[in-house]
Amino acid sequence: MGPDKFPAAETFGMNKTNTLIYSSFILAGIVTTLLGPILPLLIARWAMSDERAGLFFTFQFFGNLAGIASLGALISRRGYGRTFVIGFASIAAGVAGLNLGNEFACLFCTAVFGYGLGLILSGTNLWAAEVAGPRRTAALSVLNLAWGVGAIACPALVLLAHQAHRLSLLLFGIAGFSAIVAVAIATMNIEPRSHESSEAETPEVRQEKGKRFTFALGGLFFLYVGTEGCVGGWTASLAKRMGTTSGNLWELAPMFFWAGLLAGRAMAPAILRRVTERTLFTAGLILAGSFNGALLWASSFRGVAICVTASGLGLSCIYPLVISWMVGHYGKQAKHTGSIMFALASVGGAILPALVGFTSTHTGSLRAGLLVPFVACVAMLSLSTQLREPAAD
Repeated sequence: MGPDKFPAAETFGMNKTNTLIYSSFILAGIVTTLLGPILPLLIARWAMSDERAGLFFTFQFFGNLAGIASLGALISRRGYGRTFVIGFASIAAGVAGLNLGNEFACLFCTAVFGYGLGLILSGTNLWAAEVAGPRRTAALSVLNLAWGVGAIACPALVLLAHQAHRLSLLLFGIAGFSAIVAVAIATMNIEPRSHESSEAETPEVRQEKGKRFTFALGGLFFLYVGTEGCVGGWTASLAKRMGTTSGNLWELAPMFFWAGLLAGRAMAPAILRRVTERTLFTAGLILAGSFNGALLWASSFRGVAICVTASGLGLSCIYPLVISWMVGHYGKQAKHTGSIMFALASVGGAILPALVGFTSTHTGSLRAGLLVPFVACVAMLSLSTQLREPAAD
């Protein structure tokens, strides 16, 4: 296929439409990880137990699940543009609503911005893969890097806002930018150009789509997003409980995890020139699992920072690789299969972080709750043996 057939794919990072969509993923990264650094503040506001606080994660990700459930119908009837407008408008309304003084109202607003994230995170991944065509790996890498920039910026923004007693202003600011993005997208035509795919499925590919592969892939989506939510969501709470000195900047603890995630994704292209995807996948899970286990014995902020940074490095390439393998394995059917897989990811993001809070409350130890991501890494390593790495494009 010549480049003249796919001008959008060849210039996906250059024109204003693609620049807006990819840049907006930075905002999505901030909102996705927002609960982690502000959770200790919400706990203090309403004197919640860890079990009750874990409901915020549950509401966010079940809202996310509702967004994914409606994604296919919205894209089919309204197109990507209007779907993204609805998504960012929901994010704006939900994040602004976190300023409300009622716990249950804030839980509802968490579900609202979770719904928006369900449309934006899943929809943009599908949009990027469709626009980029055979360059989907590069497109997904750019998306994940942009998301990581937002994720790593979020704890620092919360720290600055908290120290200046301007958390409400920060939340309204995030909501305002989301509304601006929604309006900007509404003025553009972002629909992918129709083109013939070079990835039409062969009978051999269709025959490979066994139940074992699908089960393993679904399990990885479920466990990965849940693990990411556990470490990113509960690290600040763990660091805060380690000490009360002014030097214990617990708000920054999640930033080290997202920094490791971002650094790993930035280094991935160079690493993949030397090792196979399978090797990187396995080594990443071993690294993440080892340092998630070490986190249980960390006794200082520095120890927590080292453990979560290494965990982020280990997990950095897991999600992009799983998405890439899904698209490579299912070809044109990936859009339909992806809805199911993204839904499983949302369920994992709802259940596993809440399970950390449940375990912490009933054992009296947050460290015991953080056994959850360690076990999840072990389970992902086991499931990965059922996947066959697709051939490179």
